[in-house]
Amino acid sequence: MSTGTPRHLADPPPLRRRWQLWTGVGVVVLLVVTAMAWVGRPGGPDRPTTADLSAATSGTSAAATTSTAAATATTAAQGADDGPKNLLANDSFENGSEGWRPLGGARLTRSNDAHLGEWSLRVLPGPSGEGPVGITVPDATLTKAQGRYHTNAWVKPSSPGATVTIGLREYQDGQPVPGSNTLGWTVEQTGWRKFGAIHVASRPGSQLALEIMARDLPPGGYIDIDEVVLHQLKSQS
Repeated sequence: MSTGTPRHLADPPPLRRRWQLWTGVGVVVLLVVTAMAWVGRPGGPDRPTTADLSAATSGTSAAATTSTAAATATTAAQGADDGPKNLLANDSFENGSEGWRPLGGARLTRSNDAHLGEWSLRVLPGPSGEGPVGITVPDATLTKAQGRYHTNAWVKPSSPGATVTIGLREYQDGQPVPGSNTLGWTVEQTGWRKFGAIHVASRPGSQLALEIMARDLPPGGYIDIDEVVLHQLKSQS
């Protein structure tokens, strides 16, 4: 029975220790050379730099911003087109009485007492001061078969007691078509009031006229009109 140092704990011979040392150094050198060759390869994958990541992030943010702006513009455009189109060009009289004609010998002038914007249209009785007076657009549009047309306007008589009518009337060959629709109200208080009417076309291809009238105005009285709307309603089918 041996009393010396166990074989598995004994120091290896000097030659074996050298071999282990050089083997370890060789492995380290090989790994370093391989890593350098991999990084320096022309066709090897490039590691993204901080600048590259920033550019990519900026590009993504710009694209997202552009897409959001385009979507917002599209939504706004769709929202603007959702409602019916006003068939009247000079609906708020900012261009005076352009496109409108007097009825009943009325005198037309602009008024700065407007419901919206800077101007409204003031309708005054003629020299005789008798009978209804008003305004009209004689050829606002051509009717479509069974087309439903809606109109409304803001009006302001100079004093209570006046009767205001608003109506849509069809004409063919200069003659009124039976079945035109006109509604009227007696104004009991001063101030701006909104009136409206709906008309279903009797015949296709008629000239649709819009008429706003006032009667029972006192001497020196008048009626201001603003924000007139005429549009075709969507079919109920």
